Amino acid sequence: MIDYLPFIIFLMILALFLRAESALTVLYMVLGTFLLGIWWNRRALQHIEISRDFSDHVFLGEDIPVVYEIHNQSLLPILWLEVHESLPANLRAGRTVKHVFSLGIRDKKKFTYQLHAFKRGYYALGPTTIRSGDPLGLVQPGQKELPGSSLTVYPQIVQLDTLGIPSRSPFGTIKHHDPIFEDPSRMMGKRDFQYGDSIRRIDWKSTASSGKLQVKLYEASIDMEVTILLDLNRESYDIKTFYPATELSVTAAASIAAWGERHDQAIGLHTNGSDPIKTGTMPNPIQPKKGAGHFINILEILARIEPGDVLPVDHLVQSAFPHLTWGASIILISGGLQPSTLDLLNQARKRGVHPVVILTSHAKENKHLQKQAEHYKIKFYVASDPGEFRKQVLV
Repeated sequence: MIDYLPFIIFLMILALFLRAESALTVLYMVLGTFLLGIWWNRRALQHIEISRDFSDHVFLGEDIPVVYEIHNQSLLPILWLEVHESLPANLRAGRTVKHVFSLGIRDKKKFTYQLHAFKRGYYALGPTTIRSGDPLGLVQPGQKELPGSSLTVYPQIVQLDTLGIPSRSPFGTIKHHDPIFEDPSRMMGKRDFQYGDSIRRIDWKSTASSGKLQVKLYEASIDMEVTILLDLNRESYDIKTFYPATELSVTAAASIAAWGERHDQAIGLHTNGSDPIKTGTMPNPIQPKKGAGHFINILEILARIEPGDVLPVDHLVQSAFPHLTWGASIILISGGLQPSTLDLLNQARKRGVHPVVILTSHAKENKHLQKQAEHYKIKFYVASDPGEFRKQVLV
C-alpha cells in the first residue's frame, strides 16, 4: 500500500481541489480495493487448514515421506499461496521445501516430499509458514504458521558379530546349581529316559541310533540382569575420532538392548550423556526390565542422547553400583578408559557382578587396558572400526 500512497494523494488533490469526478471515482475504487484486500487476506488465511502426515519414529538410514494437505474451507478463492517448510539439516541434505499455487473455493492441494534419516536424533519438522495476499497486491501479504512436529530417528541396530562381539550369550545367563533353573540353549549331554521326564526333552536322533529313549540334559542357569553403562563424556573420546566413536558407542548400546529383547533378558541403561529434551541434563537411569515397551523406552533415549561433560565415567560406574543385584552384568561402553575405571569394575566383580568392557576407539592404550582387564578376569572387546562399521547394512 505504501507504494501506491503518492498516487492516492494525487487523486485526493484532484478530487478535492479540481472537483474532477473521474479522479474521485478512481479514488473510491482504490480505497475500496484496499479495504477489500485487507478483508480478503484475513478471511482467506483464517479458513486455511494444513495437515502434515509422516512416520514420526524411524531408524537410521530410512526414507521418510512427508505428505502435506492444504484445504481452503472459505468461499473465497486464493489466487496465490506460498508454503515454506523449515527442515533440519541432518534430514533434508541441502534441499528446501517451498511451493506456490492457487486454491479454488473449497479446494484441496496435496504434495509430498522425501526426507532421509542421515543421522540419529530428535528433530522438529517445521514450523510451516504460509503466505497469501489480495488479488491486486495492494496489501502486505498475510502470514500463518503450522507448529512443528517431532521426529525421532532411532540409532542403527546390528548383529553383535558385526561389532566384533560373540552373539551367543555374550553377557547372558550364569550357571546355577539348582536344576530347577535350566537353560535349553546350553545342552551338556544326554541320558536314558526316566519316568517323569517331559516328552519335549527327548532327543529323537539319539534314540533312533541307540535304540533307547534318550533325553537332553541342560546346564542349570538363571536369567541375568544386564545394565548398559553408556559413557558419552567428551573426555573419554579422542577429538580426531570423536563423532564416529560416539555414534558407534550409541549403536553398540542399541544393539545390545536389541539382543536382550530377542533373548528375553532384562536390560537397563545408565548414561552420562545429555538429553536435549531435558535442557542438556542427563536422562534418568532405566533399571533392568523385560518387554518390548521397555526396549522402546531405551531406544527413545538412545535416539536423543548427545555427548556431555557433566559426569566422568568413573562417577557413572560408581552411581550404578547401588542399583546392581548379585549375578547381574554391567556392560561399560566407552571411547577410552583409565586404569582407575577397571579398578572400579574389578571391585564390582568381587561383589558378584559380571563386568564387560566395550571400547569404540582403536587407541594404543587399549593393549595395556586389555592386559589389565585379563588380569582382573573382565571381558574386554574393541568394537569394529567406525569407518568400516558405517558401511554395514541395517538389520
